[in-house]
Amino acid sequence: MRTIKTNRFRRGMTLIEVMLAASVIIIAALGTLCYEYLCIDHVRFARAQMTAARIAQLLIEDWKSNGGDDDYSPEDLDMGFTLPPEVGQGDFMTVVDGLPLYITMDQSQVDEDGFTGVKLNKITVNIQWRKNFSAGAVAADDPSVTFDTYVRRDQ
Repeated sequence: MRTIKTNRFRRGMTLIEVMLAASVIIIAALGTLCYEYLCIDHVRFARAQMTAARIAQLLIEDWKSNGGDDDYSPEDLDMGFTLPPEVGQGDFMTVVDGLPLYITMDQSQVDEDGFTGVKLNKITVNIQWRKNFSAGAVAADDPSVTFDTYVRRDQ
């Protein structure tokens, strides 16, 4: 008669071991997904910042080429700049790749030479967008890009 010997070291994994391994894999996967979401958010912010900087540079260079004219309007460029739908959202707005950008333009006199009549004006273009990249009123803590330059105005 043959006896069957059971090797007590030759068993499968227990339920606890399987659950522990599954937990480790799930935690690693969730960490990877959170990191991917964070990266996508940073890429989206970088694209918005780059777009805003390019538009600010375009506007400030065009405004400066017009001599810092008091009546300068980006609407004259015919490039999609419009008045914002609500008061308090800036002077102008544009939408690029679904991102609403709100533009504030300012001009201030820095210096004036009384003898020659030459004025030095500072012109500023500020472009702001919402943190969640949607349309609507921007808050003070929403991201923005500001460009300044100076223009000489002869009288």
